[in-house]
This record gives sequence, C-alpha cells and structure tokens, in this order.
Amino acid sequence: MEYRQFAKPAAVLVLGAGAAAWAIVNSGGSGDASPEQSFIPDTARNAGVLGHPRISGRALINPAQGSASKFDNIKAEYMTASCVSCHVNRGRDFTPPVLRTKEGEPGPAYYLGGEKGTVFNATSKAFEQESPAITEAGLTNRFKAGEIIFEGNFVPVKRNRFGGLGPTYIKSSCLACHPGYGRGQRTGNFDRQYGNGYLAFVHNPDGTPVKGYTGMLQTKAVPPFVPYAKGVKIEWHDFVDQYGNKYPDGTPYNAGKPTEGTLTYPTADVIEPLLPLPADYRVSIESTIGIYGTGLLDAIRDEDIIAEYRRQQSMTGPVKGIPGKWIDEPDGTRRLGKFTWDCSRATLENGPGANALWNVTNVTRKNRPNIYMTPEWLEKQKELGIDVNGLEGPQEEELSMQQYEDFMVWHRGLAVPAARNLDKPDVRRGQELFNKLGCAGCHKPEWTTGEYKPLPGYANQTIRPYTDMLRHDMGEINRGRSRFWRTPPLWGRGLMHKTANHTDMFHDLRARDFEEAILWHFGESEFSREMFRHLSAEERGQLIQFLKAL
Repeated sequence: MEYRQFAKPAAVLVLGAGAAAWAIVNSGGSGDASPEQSFIPDTARNAGVLGHPRISGRALINPAQGSASKFDNIKAEYMTASCVSCHVNRGRDFTPPVLRTKEGEPGPAYYLGGEKGTVFNATSKAFEQESPAITEAGLTNRFKAGEIIFEGNFVPVKRNRFGGLGPTYIKSSCLACHPGYGRGQRTGNFDRQYGNGYLAFVHNPDGTPVKGYTGMLQTKAVPPFVPYAKGVKIEWHDFVDQYGNKYPDGTPYNAGKPTEGTLTYPTADVIEPLLPLPADYRVSIESTIGIYGTGLLDAIRDEDIIAEYRRQQSMTGPVKGIPGKWIDEPDGTRRLGKFTWDCSRATLENGPGANALWNVTNVTRKNRPNIYMTPEWLEKQKELGIDVNGLEGPQEEELSMQQYEDFMVWHRGLAVPAARNLDKPDVRRGQELFNKLGCAGCHKPEWTTGEYKPLPGYANQTIRPYTDMLRHDMGEINRGRSRFWRTPPLWGRGLMHKTANHTDMFHDLRARDFEEAILWHFGESEFSREMFRHLSAEERGQLIQFLKAL
C-alpha cells in the first residue's frame, strides 16, 4: 500500500544522499514558517540526518515555530508510516514468528501464552482452561478448588459455606464482575449484578479518593449497616469528532451496524451519598480487566519493563509510556507496579485479584484481617445508632489461607487461548498494518518471561500479550481518575463475544468493538487513530481481522 499524506500534500520526501544534502543546506534556519513553506527540522539537520523528509508548515500546530518545532508540534493527521518507523517503532523487532512447523502444525506464532501457557480452545470456555504448566506441576485439583472460590456466591452468615459477606460490599461473587472469565459488559444500570464489571471511584480532581470513602465505592450492605451510597447513576452521551464521525472516504463509523455513525461514552454520579462530598468531587467508573494469562504477565521481569520505558522515552515520537510506582511488597521485596488500569499493583500475590477477593466482598482472611472500611464510615454508623461492636481491628478468618492459596493457583494458572487464522492473507496483511500504523508502539507484541517461583513452568516463555505494561496519556476525552491508562493486553480479545457475549472494551467500556476501540485512541495514540481513519475500507477490515485472530 502507498501511505498517503493525510492533509493537503505539501511535504516532500527527499530521497538519496545528494538530494538530502541539498535539502539540509537549503532548508533555512529556525525562523517562522508559513503554511506554504516546508523545511527540515533543526534537530534532524543538526544531527546530520540524511534523507529526512521535508515538513510542511501546514503540518504544524504552531507554524511560527518553523524548523525549531519539536515532534509534538506536528499535527496527528500528518503522521505517516515513515514517521512511525523512526519515531515510534525504532527498536522493535517485527520479524514474524513461525506460523507452521515442518509437520504443518501450528508454530510459535499461535502460542500467545508460550508453550506452557497456551491452550488450543476457541469455545465459550476458552478463558477458563488450566495452563499446561498447571497440569505438568500436578496442580489440577488445587486449580479446580480455586475456581470454586471464584465462582462462589458469598453470604453474610459466617457459619455457612462462603460466609462472611459485608458489612458493606460491592458484589457477592467474583464471577459477577468477570462474565465468561473475561471482563464486564457496558451497562446503564450500576446495580445490575451479573455481567456488570463496573467499579466506581469517588475522587478528587487529582484522582485521590474523597476523604471518608473507600477506594472502590461500596454500594451494598448487610442490614442493619448502611452503605457509602445507595448507588451510582450512569449516563451515556453521544460523541461526535471533528470529522462528523466519518472516514475521509465519506463512510460513517460503524457502517452497516446498528451503531452506524455513533460513538458514546459514560459519565457517572453517586446516588444518596452517606458522607459529605467536596464541591469539586468526581465519580469515575472503570471496568474489570480480563484475568486469563495474568500469571504470565506476572512473570515479566521488572527490568524488562523499565527497558521498554527507556526505549520509548529515548525517542522524539508521541509514545511516551510511564511505569507504575515501585511498591514495597509484603515479602519485603520492592517491585514495579504493573497491574490494574493505573499500575497500582505490582505482583499477583498482592495484586488485583488477591485484593478484590477481600475488598469487593469484605470477606477477611489471615493476610487481609481487617474490614475494608474507613473511620468516617464507622463513625457515621454509630451516629445512626447502629451497633458496630467488633468491627474494628483484626477479624476472625472468614476465608482460610488454604482456600486463598488455591484461589491463587487458579488465578495464576488460567491459560491464554491460542491465536487463530494467522495463515489467512487478510490477517497477515492486518498484522503488517498494525505494525506500520504504530499500534505496536504501545501494544508491544512479545516478551520473554523470567524466573517465576510461584509457577516455575512459566519461566523463560516467549509470550505475545500485545501490551507494554506501561501507562499512556489517552487524552482529555478519555479522562477518568486520570488521563493515563495501562495498555491492555490484546491476547484473547477475538473470543470475547463467544465467551462473554459482548465485545465492549476500553477502561470504561465506551468502545463497543475493535473499530470503536481504535477510534477512541487520542492523546499519545491519536496519530494511529488518524492513520487508521485514512486507510481504505478494505485495509481497516484487514487490521480488525488481525485483532480478531488474537
């Protein structure tokens, strides 16, 4: 495919050493540039970069900066494949993995979770399978025992099986938030139990929790206790971009679908809050994240994530991911945050699942002995005349450590379904476009795991999750608690509808399918959005076919 200049053509691609030398000598200084002028950037000229294309003044957000402009002054719609190759993809190895063995069997390309973490299952149960590493370690029975905890419905009566729910809680079951073992589905009803994976956050403008409220808002309570709020109101809004929700060829977004020509996003507010709220409070909703393959992500070395961070920061392009904070773990180690949408958890042992099993249900255990609550909530219960005797301090063990450890065996051991249809020409072409458009700048295709003591079979596996494990600025329109979101893995996404009966994506599920997910890429990734918009309809379809094959 011939990659096009995305606005009125004015930049001239200068080829050959002699032509490049001419361009450098005659490109002028760093003075003002008009939209009709073109130039070689000072940074390229001073570095002696030969063959750099001339830049149109029309490509600049502020033409007055002329050749002194930095890369972030170039409008997203002027980015081309040649820009991406140097400013986004430099350092990436796009050598395609082997598709087929000599015997004609699926090759390494299909093993998204490596040999020990991949299963060839494309049914509605694809996300529920134990990995080969679990089987080989003789952990099948513990895996199944942990699965029972995940699927169980907790109840308030402590002497019953799955007892200990409350006093306040979000959901009574892990499975309710993770239909089909994936992530939640978009909804306008926050009170909906099964399939609704939304979590609500009452926060200040800087993203910190409002004083008195738990980090994740609990809207349910066991009588006589009163929850932090009676609920969350979700409203969906239409979004129309600067192009009228149309591609340059005039085709509307979502052409031929019931959603044709539309994009929507949610906002949220709290219903009947129990505690005072500041005037500038905000409420954001975030979706649960898929749980299969998380053990393999846990096995990625911190130093390798930092190396990817440094690669991105070393370039002048728009992709500038940032890692999570360093976190002191319960075992005394210091690890890099890489789980949750904001990389607030470093390891699975102290990660989102281990935490959610406690704070979503408020079921206590030896390593989470206290009730998930705030002092302000406790005082309010007292004001309401409710007996809170015994709620403070360590509680009796409601979930045994054996149950918890089995749960973690299951959590780590969930396999990744193999890729599909990678041999098809349209899928292979889609993969080429994925790389050329800079999608791989954030969705890093491949990692090699390190030593992994919790499940040694996961060590030294070549995995293809398509995430860099870093957070990226996705633009103001995508702001929730912040504008920065961890790159979600793409493995298994093509099986979402089959496993969970939906294809909703993004941090708040505003994207209803792959096409919309791409169209919601702003901030650091807007250039890829623009390049996708300017593909032909056939090419857009090929890129989506590749994503569906993962």
